[in-house]
Amino acid sequence: MGEAWVPFYARQEGGREAFFRLHDGVPDWLRESLWGWLSAEMSTWRSSSSGGYYDPSVEKIRRVERLIRVGIGWTGSGREYSGRVTGLKALRETLYRDEMAFLTAVDYRLSCLDGVQHSHRIAALEVVLKDSASRWRVSEVSGKPGLADRIDETVQLAAESLAAKEARSGELLADAWRHAFSMNRDPSAAYRCAVRAVEAAAGPVLTPNDQLPTLGKMISVFRDKPEKWDFAFTVDSAVEPKKVLLQMLQLLWTNEYSRHVDPGVDSPLHVTQGEAESAVMLALTLTSWFTSGAVSIR
Repeated sequence: MGEAWVPFYARQEGGREAFFRLHDGVPDWLRESLWGWLSAEMSTWRSSSSGGYYDPSVEKIRRVERLIRVGIGWTGSGREYSGRVTGLKALRETLYRDEMAFLTAVDYRLSCLDGVQHSHRIAALEVVLKDSASRWRVSEVSGKPGLADRIDETVQLAAESLAAKEARSGELLADAWRHAFSMNRDPSAAYRCAVRAVEAAAGPVLTPNDQLPTLGKMISVFRDKPEKWDFAFTVDSAVEPKKVLLQMLQLLWTNEYSRHVDPGVDSPLHVTQGEAESAVMLALTLTSWFTSGAVSIR
């Protein structure tokens, strides 16, 4: 298979960068396609002699109205088909005025789908988002389909693979990823889970007999006697690999620990979104090294 098709204008000088640039919100070229997907999810398919039609669901319309916390201005009960259509139209007009409400509605209806049974509907939404260069992509959020940041697909696959293979560290890394990159973000929780994921992965290698392992303890024992462990990277004349590994561990730990009011506080304070994302990426690399055997006891 060759590369994906790229429009003519994007093949001209300076056009490729603009074509592949990601766009937040719901840009004009995405709006109607996204509504087409959502309106079908807000309805029930009814078979008829002519083939069938989508019958808008009052229950789904009202549920979305409550969740997006925006009144759609529709007071009808929807007892008649025309009334239900009016309700769906009112929802459409509301979502077109509020991009975040629009994305929230899509995210909610996406979470209602079973990943196996409704895989074709989920895949259809991803095609719409990808074609439109949307910042958002379909991913797994808390065990359900949901919208998440469209970061590099290779990194995304690596994170998902590691989360699936490694029990405790994988669960924590998945939680960190969700807190950092889903629509419902919590940078503090993302950083905390990133640290805990590395602790779960590195503990059996660096402090296997410690019943209460912390990254701080692991850093101390590794710094004091680095010769006790092997690292897959060979020694370079300019950079000693084990020193780089130690610095990466210290970077993750120190930036969390320095935000604690005292050692008893469970979560870091004042973590920015950028810091949380960087911490998760760093944790992905470190967790992979420790669980794959790249770092091992000599």
